[in-house]
Amino acid sequence: MSERTNWFILLVACGSALSIGAAEAVKASNSKVICVGRVEAVDGEVELSAQMSGTLRAVLVKEGDRVTNGMILAEVDARREKAALDLAVAKLARVRAGNGKEEIAAAYANREALAAELAFAESEYQRATRLHKERVFADDELDKRRQQAATLQKQVASAEKQAGALKRGPLPEDIALAEAEVGAARTAYEMRLVRAVSAGSVLQLYPHAGDFVSLSFPTPVLRMANTHRLRVRLEVNEQDVYRLKEGLEGEFTTFGAGKPGGRVVVKTILASFAPRRLFEPDSTARMDTRTLQVLGEVVGDVRVYSGQRLTVTFICQ
Repeated sequence: MSERTNWFILLVACGSALSIGAAEAVKASNSKVICVGRVEAVDGEVELSAQMSGTLRAVLVKEGDRVTNGMILAEVDARREKAALDLAVAKLARVRAGNGKEEIAAAYANREALAAELAFAESEYQRATRLHKERVFADDELDKRRQQAATLQKQVASAEKQAGALKRGPLPEDIALAEAEVGAARTAYEMRLVRAVSAGSVLQLYPHAGDFVSLSFPTPVLRMANTHRLRVRLEVNEQDVYRLKEGLEGEFTTFGAGKPGGRVVVKTILASFAPRRLFEPDSTARMDTRTLQVLGEVVGDVRVYSGQRLTVTFICQ
């Protein structure tokens, strides 16, 4: 075999090796899906505002504090509402206590006095009736005595009922009404408190103690989120959507890090396309392409932060 033939065989072998390597490189490149994402709280971030206008009496937490559901975070000065609550409580106690012995005795004394006046008026009317028969009393005088006696009869009946009511005590309806007034006043007073709507962390405080908050121009008191329940929201280019599936794992790198920081597993593929919204670090990437949002979960105990940006690489079959 000549030397020229040997060189030809060698060149063919090298070309074949390069072709195979290039094909493998293209195949590896085509099997990758690279997308950007952002870490977010599963329950979202919440801004809490005061439920009433007034001056912030106290802010009881600091930025970074962990809080529990229902925990009091801030308080608005509510002296007027406190006075209204105290008045309603005092009224309820008064209604429940009923009337004193002196009030009941006074009511019965008033009834006896009216009964005495009635007895005198009736005797005067009877005397006027006899004199009228003897043509001594005029008709109008007789009518006047009769009306006086009838009026006193009604007053005696009313005084009798009033004395009986005082002796009987408060009606259940009166107690229920007073209790409802206390409940309404207590609800209004409770509105001074800003409470956590879930467990989480305080991310940012806005006004401070002594600042005025208003319902006319709502100003959030603080922003919070449950940073122990995080997920990754990814934007996948339209042409790569059908290469992903739920359960697929990928490797992520945080912005500024020189090496992969952990793994993300696809949990949910949202069924709606939208324009690209997240920052794309690759300046050569097209920005007019549509994307599908994919929700993922960080695998393991890798520390990520709400709002952190990630680049995720998936290896697809």
